[in-house]
Amino acid sequence: MDNVLVVLPTGGLGGAEQVLKMIAKFHSDKCNVEIFFLTKIQIENWRDLDSNNVEIKYINTRSLYLGGACFLLRKIFSKKTYKYVYSSQVLITGIIGLLLKGKFLFSEKFIARESTLIFDRFTGFKYFLYEKMYQIGYRKIDLLICQTDYMKNKLVEALPKLSKKINIQVIPNPVNFNDISLEGNIDERFGQFIVSAGRLIPEKGFDLLIKAFKAIKKTHPSLKLVILGEGQKRLELENLIEEVELKEDVILKGFVKNVYPYFNQAAVCVVSSRIEGFPNVLLQMMYQNTKVVSTKCAGGIEDIEGVSIAETNNVMSLANALQISLEQNTESNRIGFDKNLKERSIENFIKKMELHLSTHD
Repeated sequence: MDNVLVVLPTGGLGGAEQVLKMIAKFHSDKCNVEIFFLTKIQIENWRDLDSNNVEIKYINTRSLYLGGACFLLRKIFSKKTYKYVYSSQVLITGIIGLLLKGKFLFSEKFIARESTLIFDRFTGFKYFLYEKMYQIGYRKIDLLICQTDYMKNKLVEALPKLSKKINIQVIPNPVNFNDISLEGNIDERFGQFIVSAGRLIPEKGFDLLIKAFKAIKKTHPSLKLVILGEGQKRLELENLIEEVELKEDVILKGFVKNVYPYFNQAAVCVVSSRIEGFPNVLLQMMYQNTKVVSTKCAGGIEDIEGVSIAETNNVMSLANALQISLEQNTESNRIGFDKNLKERSIENFIKKMELHLSTHD
């Protein structure tokens, strides 16, 4: 059997990790799959992949940088050959490229994904580090996948010389809804609620969402706002909730293992992000609900028929989109949403990937 290597920073299940998990699961039917985490294991999110064909490895550290160095050293002494190596984070892609360049890692094809808009999102040391990783490791990539045309254009604009030397293609994120369960109890006290989900970080725009929710409370006094996820900005969001006097109406639920019952029962699902590579959670919401609001946080969102669009970083635009979505009959969105999601199957994703690899040989 062929060997496949998937390398990730953590065992979390953000958008990039979900895509790599789908890829790993797809290959596990016919290949030996090695999943390597560069930090302490979070096995619960990946336990369902545990099988004779899947081996999960990790480095016992909290530091991604130390984990990257340890991974580099481990692979220097490994002679295993892989059919495919996958990554979806600039630091990891750079390390893998360095290993391939030094002939310390052996792979027929190296496929990397751009998971975010690096040159829009970061500054300072991180920007410097990521820029060096592009220079060091990206030349060994056989296929660099961008999630949207906008992402590809921004990358080409930032790295024109490099972009001419590597195979960059746009393949929309895949989705896999085969294992979805709607089991799970939602607190009856929530009543009618708007839901959003993601890490509590500035990029997700939950501060904007809370302010937008405040603006529509006058016309929807019984409505609640439920935010699923955990993160570094919890305290700031809690202080904001008190400041706008919504302590009884905004619930920071924390990490929820199964978000789908919330998406299914929500009055509206909303993505309030300031910037994204492409929000996979938007696709999850579309699968469960026809009332979906999103900011223009990533390329391609405006092209999805039926999604109610708001400007980024604009509280009133977001409030207006929420108000319209609450009041409109959106049942007709189901047909368009289902068509969009069907085109994003993991099987179609792999077919497109292999086509781009074969036509660039």
